[in-house]
Amino acid sequence: MAGNTVYVQGNYVDVHDNEIVNLSIDKATVVIGDETERKATPLTTNSDFMLIMQKAVEQGFCTKAGWQYKWNVKVEAAYFASVASHKFGLSDRKDHDGDIAISWKPFEALFGEDNLRLTYNDYKQCKTSIRRKAEIDKLFKQ
Repeated sequence: MAGNTVYVQGNYVDVHDNEIVNLSIDKATVVIGDETERKATPLTTNSDFMLIMQKAVEQGFCTKAGWQYKWNVKVEAAYFASVASHKFGLSDRKDHDGDIAISWKPFEALFGEDNLRLTYNDYKQCKTSIRRKAEIDKLFKQ
């Protein structure tokens, strides 16, 4: 089906293609996930990462809300994301300093937060402090 485009809106499925498409669904359910949820897939499918998230919940950093995790302190969420991104190798891009870049999108999706990068930049520029930084670091060492 290379080159085919599938559009889904409600119960309507429209397939645009250049060739013949055979679509057969019998006694099954097709689930189209939310785009936001798909962005978090690199995290939610990683069992080691999810164990760390469970510890974060147990230690009161965040709460589980459906498939997402709501952090109590945004700067802690941003710092956690920076450590996790590097630990799990979520990016191979380099930042302007030549260091491995942080992959923010999966964490913004999973945490339901926007602008984690800006919050992290505020921390790095000493505009914000992280009260429980050592405890977050410890989550990744257990």
